[in-house]
Amino acid sequence: MIAVDAMGGDFAPKVAVQGAYNAVMVASSKMAVTLYGHQEVIEQILDECDKYWRALPIKIVDCREVVGMGDEPTKDLLRKKDSSLFCAIQAVAEQKAQAVVSAGNSGAALVAGIMVLGRVPGLARPALGTFLPTKKNPVFVIDVGANTDCKAEYLRQFALMGYLFVQQTTACSQPRVALLSNGEEPYKGSQSVKQAYDLLENSTSLNFIGNIEAREIFNGEVDVLVCDGFVGNIVLKSVQGTAQALFDWMKLAYASSWYGKIVGLLSKSLLKPLKDKIDYKQTGGALLLGLNDPLIVAHGCSNAKAIENAILFAHSVVQKQIIKKFNASLTEQLVDQSITITAVRDLDLSFEMRSS
Repeated sequence: MIAVDAMGGDFAPKVAVQGAYNAVMVASSKMAVTLYGHQEVIEQILDECDKYWRALPIKIVDCREVVGMGDEPTKDLLRKKDSSLFCAIQAVAEQKAQAVVSAGNSGAALVAGIMVLGRVPGLARPALGTFLPTKKNPVFVIDVGANTDCKAEYLRQFALMGYLFVQQTTACSQPRVALLSNGEEPYKGSQSVKQAYDLLENSTSLNFIGNIEAREIFNGEVDVLVCDGFVGNIVLKSVQGTAQALFDWMKLAYASSWYGKIVGLLSKSLLKPLKDKIDYKQTGGALLLGLNDPLIVAHGCSNAKAIENAILFAHSVVQKQIIKKFNASLTEQLVDQSITITAVRDLDLSFEMRSS
C-alpha cells in the first residue's frame, strides 16, 4: 500500500489523484494506493478518470486540513494534525502503508518524517538524493533540498549515505565521492565545505576524490556528489531550467525557416530520448534517505505523469526492500565510524587555528 498526499503540490489535488489512478492502472492492480485529502473532491476527480474506479485497489482517507506550500514547516504541521501530509506519513508509521509520496511542502515532509517515522540511530539529518544523467553513468546528488544549512558532519553523513545507496542500487562497488565547491583545491568553499573536506579526506571507508566544480558534474567522473540542500536544490532546478530553455531555443530555431522545420521534424525522434533523460517527470521524486521508512518527495510543480512515476518508484522501493537494506548498512557504518561531538569540536578548533 502506498500512501499519497493528495492535497500536496502546486496543482493538487487533481494531478495527485490522476497520477495515483494512472499508477494503479500501469501496475495492473498489483499495487494499492490510499489517497489522503478531501474525500468528496478526490471522489469527483476519480469519477472523471473512471466511473468504475471503486473496483480498483484505491482507497480514500478523509483529511480536512492541508499544509500549504507557504506554511511554516514545524509550526503549521503541528497545528494541522488532520492534514493530508501528516495523516499519510502517520499511516506508514502505523504500518497501514509501506511508503508515502508527497509533492507538497518539502520542509514539512522532512519535519513530519523525522517526528513520525524517525531517523536511523546516529544520523544527524535525513537528506534528499536523486540521480542526474552524465556523459557516462548517472551521478547521485545529495542533498537536493532537505537541509539548507549544514554542518561539516552533516555533509560527511550525506557522503556516507550517498556512497551506500549507489553501492547497493547500482553496479558500482566503489563509488567515487566528491564535494561540490567553487574550486578543486581543499581550501576552496564555505567553512562547512572545507571542514567536510578534512573529514572525508581522513575517512578510510569512502572513496573520496576531493572537490569538483559545477561545470564538471556531467563529465561522469563522479558517482556521488555531496552538497547542502540549498546548493543542491539550485543545481537540480538550474539543470532542469537550462535543459528546458535549450529545447525551447531549438524549437524557435527550427521554426524560423522551412528547412529548419524539416530538420526539426527529422530530429524529433532522436531528441526525445535525450529529453526524457533529463525530464524530472520521468523520475517522479527523490527519496528522503535516513528515515526508518520510505518517503518520496516529488516536485511541487509535478504533473500527473510525475506523480504516477513517483508512486511507481515508491512501489519499487518497497518491493525491493531498498530502505530496509540501506538502513541496516547505514546503521552499521554509523556505529563503526561515527564522529563524536567532541571530535567535531576539536576539528572546528583545529580549523580556526589554521585560519588564524
